[in-house]
Amino acid sequence: MKKEPLFVRFINREVDAKGIVSSFLELSEDKKSIEIANKILQDTPDLDLFRRDFSNCLEDIIDNGISRNIINYMDSYLKPSLLEMTDSGSYSKISDKRWVTIKEEGTPWIEALVCYNLAVYIKAFGLAELKRCPVCGKFFSHKGKYAKYCSDTCKGSGGSTQKESFRPDYGALV
Repeated sequence: MKKEPLFVRFINREVDAKGIVSSFLELSEDKKSIEIANKILQDTPDLDLFRRDFSNCLEDIIDNGISRNIINYMDSYLKPSLLEMTDSGSYSKISDKRWVTIKEEGTPWIEALVCYNLAVYIKAFGLAELKRCPVCGKFFSHKGKYAKYCSDTCKGSGGSTQKESFRPDYGALV
């Protein structure tokens, strides 16, 4: 089974700030960024407010696509916090290696990593597979562009729940 991207796992509460920092540390090679990340591991910030705002942002993207407001929202985290580096492959952009470094210690770089992960996902895969389950409310991207539910459990309960909620009450007419 395909592993969900970091931004989806973050929104669904499967990873917290410490998990984001740990993921970053596994891949980072920049000494300054590693030093900043290691410092924050001692006292990771509470990202509940950001999670709620980012969830609204993601829902807006799913419903309406990418708007100027979405771009501005993501840029408000990305621009002051991260610097994207690329090592271009010789034949195509597909083979480009991309990574980020942290600009400064006091910036919202953890939030920016989540935004960056979403931006890279959209660039690579588009929006067609990004969904929110109507039954449990979880976001998902691993089921294909025609999927509506995040799991067979939700599909099973979602189908019967929705049919019942739209069933007319004929007894009220008697």
